[in-house]
Amino acid sequence: MKINKVVILANPSKSAISSALSEMREYFKAKGIETITVTLQSTVQDNQIEIPPADMAVSLGGDGTVLSCSSILKKTNIPLFAVNLGTFGYLAKIALSEYKDVFEEFAGGNSVLDKRMRLKATVMRGGNEIYQDSALNEFCTTSASRAKLAKFTLNINRTYAATLRGDGIIFATPSGSTAYNLSAGGPILDESISSIIVNPVCPFTLGVRPLVVSEDSHIMVEVPPQNGEMILTCDGHEALKLLPGDRIYLEKNDYFTYFVQNKRRNFIEVLRDKLGWASGINTK
Repeated sequence: MKINKVVILANPSKSAISSALSEMREYFKAKGIETITVTLQSTVQDNQIEIPPADMAVSLGGDGTVLSCSSILKKTNIPLFAVNLGTFGYLAKIALSEYKDVFEEFAGGNSVLDKRMRLKATVMRGGNEIYQDSALNEFCTTSASRAKLAKFTLNINRTYAATLRGDGIIFATPSGSTAYNLSAGGPILDESISSIIVNPVCPFTLGVRPLVVSEDSHIMVEVPPQNGEMILTCDGHEALKLLPGDRIYLEKNDYFTYFVQNKRRNFIEVLRDKLGWASGINTK
């Protein structure tokens, strides 16, 4: 693939950002590739950034930076080259020490793009659309106060499922299955598949368990009258304050996030090494 222009989306809070940026610019310059640097704030305001057409976008930071970058790129087909300067690096799978090799493989046509599903949420109030966005990891409906129980009515594919009380409900993609969903006891899904996780958070009943539904499912959540303020969050950022009667419609988004693949790590290796899956179990 011919790469002529690269946009570097940089998180200035990372201690290694200055040296990493300098090295990366020089590397691309030596290859005749134009670079444009955009400094992120790591807040919901980053979602409003518009970037020029480019052949590739570099996420330079941690997993939170990747989420911001994926939102900025959500209506483009620009592949995301996720370089890790953070502490975890689950989404940012390319280490700074190996980015040159990974780029050479990609530019030379020797690696593929990982296509990741995004989840779309639309909020209707009084018959009017007041919000719409998409998430790489998850949407979550919760009480604004952790001291208050949240109550939501859940419908899946036009069928009433339950009226749930608890801390909230997580609606996660396979990419987000290892984020908040995992911490809340939800299932881990292979990031290459498309499906939607419905995970009630600390439900006030013994009979509720996380549910995985088809990527073609249509989910509707209604906010009934209750004691306390409810909110909707998108990939960890507060998106909207909810009012009684609001309806949230969730479905697979038409746009995807494309990651430049790092062939040095596959899903199981990352699961094992980053998350410690089955740590200490040795059957050899």
